[in-house]
Amino acid sequence: MKLRFKLTTALCSIVFSAASFADYPDRPVKILVPFASGGVADLLARVVAQKITEQTGKSVIVDNKTGAGGRIGYEAGAKAQADGYTFTATDVTYTMMPALYSSLPWNAATDLVPVALVGQMPFVVAVRTNAGVGTLPQLVAKARATGTKLNYGSAGVGSVNHVVTELFSKTAGIQMVNVPYRGMGEAILGLLGGSVDLLITAMPTAMGQVKAGKIHALAVTASARSAALPDVPTTSEAGVKFEASNWIGLTAPNNTPTEAMSWMQTAVANALATPEVKQNFLRQGAEAAAGSTRQDFERLIRSETVRWAEVIRAAKITPEQ
Repeated sequence: MKLRFKLTTALCSIVFSAASFADYPDRPVKILVPFASGGVADLLARVVAQKITEQTGKSVIVDNKTGAGGRIGYEAGAKAQADGYTFTATDVTYTMMPALYSSLPWNAATDLVPVALVGQMPFVVAVRTNAGVGTLPQLVAKARATGTKLNYGSAGVGSVNHVVTELFSKTAGIQMVNVPYRGMGEAILGLLGGSVDLLITAMPTAMGQVKAGKIHALAVTASARSAALPDVPTTSEAGVKFEASNWIGLTAPNNTPTEAMSWMQTAVANALATPEVKQNFLRQGAEAAAGSTRQDFERLIRSETVRWAEVIRAAKITPEQ
């Protein structure tokens, strides 16, 4: 009798769960972006959210929750109700946080789980067009010859750009000084105004100024040239054996129903498969991650966490808490 009761209860639970998700989502789904409007994560999240809304007729909205280098937004995402109505736009910053901060108000290893990789993009090594530096070897030679170190702009101590540039400078065998700004938008202005000598930034951040001829792209930090800038060599082609990329994906609070994550994964895949989204990403210097699985995204997060922890410890990067 007890066994029959347990089986009946379990069956009812399954039926109820299926029924409860038959009309999912029945209210707006929110994508939290831990960074300011106009940034890389924001741009790609909005493109995908708009396409999902068009394709499914379900409302998917973007909510920027900024501050503390992304920690406020990530904490909000990790602590959100695990009901399938909150996802978080997650980038490489997330994999750097466990090594940057002695403690976080959430468990970075378990509280946000991978759902779907959205896009990937290399970083670009960029200088002002009137800087008198036309190639990456020239920049490296200038850094080695000058009596004062070159300055580079970043979005702050411990930011993605700071960590990536420190690895680049070590790989290239040069020394540079970090000039922290409140964001890469300000860092771009610093480069244009001559306050810093170079930037290493995600391609979407620099593409507008590159296309306008105000910034010169010396190299992209990928294994192959970018279709968005086919004439720009890779760092390896230019003599520096260095590769790094930024990426954007969606994560969800742990214990989010599998049905909700599967719905979002499928919706993202369908959006990324459209020519409009692919072309939109390409204009930004990004590549749509069509065909990527949840397991692929999980492996990426794990490997990036290990890689950047090593870089952060070696460079002794300690941001303000």
